[in-house]
Amino acid sequence: MKEWFDEASDIASQVARTSHKKYHTYFDVADVRQELLAWVIQREDKVKAWLDPEQSIEDYKGGVRQLAKTLSRHADRYCRRMKAQKAGYELRDEVYYSPALLSELLPFVWADVTPTQDATKPRVSGGGGVAAEGGNYAASLFDVRAGLEKLEPDDRIVLQYKFFEQLNYTQLAAILEISDSTAHRKVSGALRRLCYHLGGENPWSTKRNRPDA
Repeated sequence: MKEWFDEASDIASQVARTSHKKYHTYFDVADVRQELLAWVIQREDKVKAWLDPEQSIEDYKGGVRQLAKTLSRHADRYCRRMKAQKAGYELRDEVYYSPALLSELLPFVWADVTPTQDATKPRVSGGGGVAAEGGNYAASLFDVRAGLEKLEPDDRIVLQYKFFEQLNYTQLAAILEISDSTAHRKVSGALRRLCYHLGGENPWSTKRNRPDA
């Protein structure tokens, strides 16, 4: 059985790599791992109890899951905070992206001129009709442009056809030589993957975005 810190370090490394995938533009995975290890050291007694080798196998596995879950939450908060610092906005102004909100922003992402918006009015997401955390429209467009760079070329092309060229699904299907339903699935999948690369939807909601397998 590994010593508790070796085991905790392995879990922290796995969590750091997973969390960092959504934020790799802004900082290194080593930064996330270091933050998680600091958390582990500061809460040594709690982590030791979770990883106690004297407990039953089921309890030990449960402790591993609890540590991984707790570190994932801490990593998410850390990554969001660091992204805000690097991108130059306050965490309280953070925007939670959804496919519906991205559908509203994407038509302007490729435009040379960025439309302005009254910053005193809260932006309402297209998904749930709830005021977003922030209102910096230009910053959101910059963020989405950075997210597009993380997508595969096929996803970027599909989104550009649909939201910039304003093609309907029948037109898109004709260009790609696929069925209308397949064109719809391609757009939906590209939106979900873009959402994931931008940090996903509200991390405190019960439904979290994941990219297609």
